[in-house]
Amino acid sequence: MDKRENRQAEFDLGHAILNKLENVCLLEGAENYQKEKYVKMHDLIRDMAIRITNDSPKYMVKSGLQLKGTPEEQDWKVDLDKVSLMCNELSEISPGTSPNCPNLSTLILRENPLRLILDLFFTHMHGLQNLDLSYIKIEKLPSSISDLENLCSLLLRGCAKLKFVPPLGKLKALKELDLTETRIMEIPQGMENLANLKRLDLLAMRLRAIPTGILPRLLNLQRLMLPYRMEVPVEELEGLKQLEEFQGELHDVCDFNQFIKSQQSHGRLRFYNIRIGKAESHEDFCEDLEKLSDRRAILRGCTLNEVGRRGEAVLFARDIQHQEID
Repeated sequence: MDKRENRQAEFDLGHAILNKLENVCLLEGAENYQKEKYVKMHDLIRDMAIRITNDSPKYMVKSGLQLKGTPEEQDWKVDLDKVSLMCNELSEISPGTSPNCPNLSTLILRENPLRLILDLFFTHMHGLQNLDLSYIKIEKLPSSISDLENLCSLLLRGCAKLKFVPPLGKLKALKELDLTETRIMEIPQGMENLANLKRLDLLAMRLRAIPTGILPRLLNLQRLMLPYRMEVPVEELEGLKQLEEFQGELHDVCDFNQFIKSQQSHGRLRFYNIRIGKAESHEDFCEDLEKLSDRRAILRGCTLNEVGRRGEAVLFARDIQHQEID
């Protein structure tokens, strides 16, 4: 899927794969109480998959077992490829634990009450490509994450106590960074070096600004999610020619017009939620969706006849689906 040209092609391929697996009964289709569709794996199929991956490629899957401690050091085999310890009761990683797993590509620790991860834990994991720490209770990431130079995906969504992320400038392979619902007040140092970044979710509770000059260097961005309270100069966004999904705030009608014109010339933007102008209240509405699904503009304190800095009225985008004027 990584080889697909854009996010939409990735989603299309993903759904095609899921449909095939469902059609041959390796996955089961289901709906939740909101009539949203999802797929699940039958217990017998899951047991078979785990049994197969006990051999090659080698996985360690201990999710949802109410574990209170990390596996013993001898369980972390040198040839491990993927490890999932999600949805357990892990509050800490045993002191001194430093698994020798140079080939480990994926580590999932999400949805654990983890409060501390020591630097030593990642020392021998330099092959790590995907690290999911979403919805844990950590306040500070270990500095050793700065040295995981093969990391492609770093997911920290829902880490509501997280205040510090170490410098990421060496992670030049990084394609996906999710800091939604964290408590960081500044973006991590070295962000300007992440030229391969495709997805950047910055819907952080206390984040107020991005230093000027960083966004224009992230030329491969396909998805950019910013909190509405963070006003970004439109000039910082114009050069993002690969942008397909965007949420954020623009200063006024002129900036909105300029953004829409530039993105229409690039021909990539598929979905957006944009607020223009400051709201009188302190609302900080965020869609917070994994994938935006509409094209929406919300004008605060504006009218259809409002004149911008250069004598412009609001430009209605050709494909807009929802326009709100407050």
